[in-house]
Amino acid sequence: MAFNLSVSEAAKRLGVSSSRVYQLIDLGSLDAERIGRSWVVSDESVAARVSQPVPAGRPKEKQLWGTSYLLMNRQYPVLAFEYDQDHDAFLQITQIIDKDRCPLGIVSARGTKASLSALTFWWKHRVIPGTREGLAARLADLGIQHAYALPFKSLGLSLSDQYWVQPAGQNIAWEDVNYFHNDFDLQDEAWLSGVGLSTPDNTSEGELPKKWVIEAGQRTLLKGGSTLNQEPFNEAVATTLYRRLLAPDEYVAYELRGSGQSARSACPCFISDTEEYIPAYYVQGIMRRPSHLSEYRHLIECCVRMGIEDAELSLSKMLVTDDILANHDRHLRNFGIIRNVETLQCRMAPLFDSGNSLWCNVSLGQLQSHPTHFPSKPFYEDCNRQLRLVDDYSWFSPDALEGFPQQLAQILGANPLLADRIPYLQEWAERRIARILVSL
Repeated sequence: MAFNLSVSEAAKRLGVSSSRVYQLIDLGSLDAERIGRSWVVSDESVAARVSQPVPAGRPKEKQLWGTSYLLMNRQYPVLAFEYDQDHDAFLQITQIIDKDRCPLGIVSARGTKASLSALTFWWKHRVIPGTREGLAARLADLGIQHAYALPFKSLGLSLSDQYWVQPAGQNIAWEDVNYFHNDFDLQDEAWLSGVGLSTPDNTSEGELPKKWVIEAGQRTLLKGGSTLNQEPFNEAVATTLYRRLLAPDEYVAYELRGSGQSARSACPCFISDTEEYIPAYYVQGIMRRPSHLSEYRHLIECCVRMGIEDAELSLSKMLVTDDILANHDRHLRNFGIIRNVETLQCRMAPLFDSGNSLWCNVSLGQLQSHPTHFPSKPFYEDCNRQLRLVDDYSWFSPDALEGFPQQLAQILGANPLLADRIPYLQEWAERRIARILVSL
């Protein structure tokens, strides 16, 4: 997803005020990221809102009739709420049941208040984005206006966490419906074929085409790419890099399936049936950031507050490997922590989703004249400044990188569409590595 619009630019396109844009970001109606003290907005989400405006004459709240639900975390009820499916709207949170197992950021620290806008925001970013290619037509076929209404068709079950929704008065057991133990509707191989049915594809975040399948009992995520289909090959390159530098439990291993434009990457589900993945976006919000503390240090402090002592080392490994890969999309939802739903103990999540790297978003002409610089995330857009956040290189082995640029070229070479790009990608990777070696 491209975040390249300022708030004022987004406001101009939508024909609203900047304050309204901030409100839409807060409600989750626009996808946005904060870089430093500024917000940048996804042009895809702006375009989607322009093409599908909210109908005029929306009924007032007193005219809405909602259905009561329980938000469940595994077998634990955590919130009671009302949702109106006719208008795709959360109406109210009626009870806080288990504040400790609620999604981060929805319930106050004391557990006395719950935010309806935070619940709406969390839900929207937990489901398949409305901007995924082909989804608008799929939603039209299903008679659904907004993507975030999809999970109500399949209880909101996911393979990224243990949250699901139980209609009030129904006695449904997690053991009988969860996707970790039970089969789901695979349909055919088309990317969006299972959306709207009994499938975890309803809750698969991200812009690129993806699909959950079951292979020999293993829940496996298949992912495609964009125009040149470089992204699946990038995942294979990233896995090769991680194997050279990191321990096996510090990354998710991606396997390349096929070649050329039809290739896909495949990876196993990286959480167990008692765990949930929590993006860093929510972790950083567990306490207010002091003005003297950088976002990087603040996130580390938040991780420590949650009992994770090796957060800084883990982030150092992420920043260094992302720098070598020129990963331009390590936003705050693309890394985070894993929490055990039963014990509430936390650990850093393994590195995953590195497909948007190696300058896959630039043209060949740009690549030919491109310096080794790339727009980085999540702490600084200047990749060199972001790399300077790393103080600990004790884990880093320069010898482990010997031959990596050549292996990179070999992996990418399985896609003929990348032939003209490979020499430049290999050269830029060599330069990124050389820069890190100088800084040791």
